[in-house]
Amino acid sequence: MNSDKDIDKILTEYRTVVVVGLSADASKYSNVVAKFLQSKGWRIIPVNPNVEEVLGEKIFKSLIDLPESVQSEIEVVDIFRRSEDVPPIVDQAIQLKKKNGKPYVVWMQLGIVNEEAAARARIAGLTVVMDKCMKVEFQRLESGEDAELEKIRATKIKELATKMKKEKSLENTPIVVDDEHFDETVKKHALMLIDCWADWCGPCRMIAPTVEELARDYAGRVIVGKLNVDDNPQIAERFCVMSIPTLLIMKNGVEVDRVVGAVPKELIEEKLKKHL
Repeated sequence: MNSDKDIDKILTEYRTVVVVGLSADASKYSNVVAKFLQSKGWRIIPVNPNVEEVLGEKIFKSLIDLPESVQSEIEVVDIFRRSEDVPPIVDQAIQLKKKNGKPYVVWMQLGIVNEEAAARARIAGLTVVMDKCMKVEFQRLESGEDAELEKIRATKIKELATKMKKEKSLENTPIVVDDEHFDETVKKHALMLIDCWADWCGPCRMIAPTVEELARDYAGRVIVGKLNVDDNPQIAERFCVMSIPTLLIMKNGVEVDRVVGAVPKELIEEKLKKHL
């Protein structure tokens, strides 16, 4: 586990970051984080085989495709890809480390964990951070919050989630949906918006207030539900929820549309209104 001292050292001493999986979509969490880092003085080097330019920076297909002059400047590799896609990225980072002595750090964003790849990186002399967000960690340390306060917050979030499961929600607030009662619930309501989320997911926390607003704004027309994918893996697997947050739009018990990512409220409303 990385200490606050380790994290602070990375965020203070290193200023050149390759963002693997950086999206050109401003609503995507990778874009939000990269833009924040830029605003704080980091040099951002985007890697994404499907985009040409983002945030004013030329984008590259992979770490190996970076020009040698750029390869030698990389200090941190920040990964926004699924956990199972991490190993080849880490292998490329190790290859560059052997060649140039850099990068120094492999950083896997919130929800991204691959112990096997991490072990290989550490053997190669790389510092590894997993399941953390550079933006969140910077803001936390900058504000002076300590590790104990973070633990208290995490405990409170879990207590709130447990309370939500036990209490019957009002019509204008999201209801809790689970594996056991999912089919019964979606068939009962003509139109539902189901937020597939998890406690550890930064983008899920970002979009949570929007989901609550939608529950209030569309009370009587749309029932909004929240499904914790960690506690309810069967439904997540059944509906092929590969990343979160994912918002399922269910009409008479059948999925008719979905929204993926922490997108603006207007985009969610646009899809909802098609089915009202």
